Parts: sequence; structure tokens; C-alpha cells
Amino acid sequence: MEDTEVPDAERFRLGTDREWTTVRGQVSGLLLALRAEEVDTEVLLPVPLTRGMALDAWAAARRDPDWQALDLLGWAARTLGRSLCRWRATGVRDPIVDVLEREAAVHGCEPERLVAQVARAHGALSAPDPASAALVWHALDDPAPADL
Repeated sequence: MEDTEVPDAERFRLGTDREWTTVRGQVSGLLLALRAEEVDTEVLLPVPLTRGMALDAWAAARRDPDWQALDLLGWAARTLGRSLCRWRATGVRDPIVDVLEREAAVHGCEPERLVAQVARAHGALSAPDPASAALVWHALDDPAPADL
């Protein structure tokens, strides 16, 4: 496969090539930054982020429909989301939040957007059909209800 091709796992052709490039860059950047944080600070991150597990799963899930890797990627999204919610709700910070904030600044977005991109990638790659994949993919594009 050429580098410019969309991997087979992205078979439903959701979004543009540019959008997928953004998703791949944000997810890869975040997972690489989490691994670097763990190595540089010698802080053990929670499973599935520890020892680059989520980074390896992301690479495997993009190569082919590896269901174990996709499960791990989904677990990573939930772990990131829990950490972010704990921080927003209670003010309790952890190394994950520090990395999320730094990476969000690099990408010009909020930390929530990075977590959502991991969840979006997981959902789109693991969807059983095009309609389900489209619901996941476009969820980030939906405007917030006016009454919020």
C-alpha cells in the first residue's frame, strides 16, 4: 500500500483524506507523547497506556482489522476520558492530564478533542457497518444543543 492510501481498516471512507490525516496525527502524537512522558519521568501510566501498549495497538489497528488491538485502543480512550473527567470535575491532575494539555496546545485544540479523536478512530475502525461508522465519525461534527 502506498503511504498516501487510506488503510483498509478505514474502509468506509468516512471523512476526507485530510481529516483522516489529522486524526492519525493527533492520535499518534498523543500516544507518542504519553510514552515519552512515561520514559522521561519514570512514572508508570495505567494500563492500557503503560509501556506503549496503546501506541502499539494503534499501529496494529491501522494495519489490519485487529480486534484485540481495537479493544485496547477503546480501553485507552476510556482511560484518557476518565482522567480528563476527574481533572475537570475535581481538579485532580495526573501525568495523563499534563500530556493532554501539552498535546492539545500543539494541535490548537482542547484536551477533550484529543480524547474524542482517539474514541472516533476506535469507533470508526471497529464499526460493523458503514452506518455505524458514520454515526461515530460525524458525532464530533454535530453542534451542541442550544440549551446547553
